[in-house]
Amino acid sequence: MRISKAILIIFSCLFLSFATFIPKKLAHAETENYARVLSSEVFIYQDANFQEPLFIIPFGYYLKIEQVNNSSVKVSYGNGNYPTIFGYAKKSELTFVDYVPKTPFGVIKVSTDINDVLFNDFELSHPYFNVPKNEILFCYGEVDSGDLILSYVYYNKKLGYIDKASLNPYTITNNPDPLPSDEEETPNEEETLKPIVSSSLGERLQIVIIVAISIVTISVVYFLFKPTKNRTEEEQNEFF
Repeated sequence: MRISKAILIIFSCLFLSFATFIPKKLAHAETENYARVLSSEVFIYQDANFQEPLFIIPFGYYLKIEQVNNSSVKVSYGNGNYPTIFGYAKKSELTFVDYVPKTPFGVIKVSTDINDVLFNDFELSHPYFNVPKNEILFCYGEVDSGDLILSYVYYNKKLGYIDKASLNPYTITNNPDPLPSDEEETPNEEETLKPIVSSSLGERLQIVIIVAISIVTISVVYFLFKPTKNRTEEEQNEFF
């Protein structure tokens, strides 16, 4: 009977320890990091050497950080009913933030005004197929190819470039997040990633505390229910 009661006390204490120290809800910001584009003509590139640009990220929008390197950052852009673009950006051109934006990407729907051709590259040397009039496309951004301004779009399961002049006029609205003032200091990369490190240390500290509480609980229960020599002699005297 005493052993069963001791086991019940131990499990009750352990349950209360886990319930107290384990967070009820993991913060989404601890697993996602973003950088904001606060300068003009910030490209997302196909390679880490910045030799093959894809398109310009609209001003005020964000790139999701996948991996931080010395001078380049592996990033992703887009999250919806269209492909997410993975690529690289220049680390020096990004402003790291310590929050998860509500509207990080500026991908919009556009439509063709005339029949035109979708190309694989911004040199317009590898055509895919024609895009009829009044077709709906997803537009990520733009790039200047010299004589033309091209829109980087997704259409009919293909990513490519189309002449902006062949599309109905469109505007990528400003990001609703307020722009930082000149007096505010923008967090750097180390400050942005600090919550993740702190969270990891916090989890280790919680485990240490739980183990310590468990040891103390077992020790207390042991001493409470440990049969003593005096008690045995008293019971024997009462029997005789």
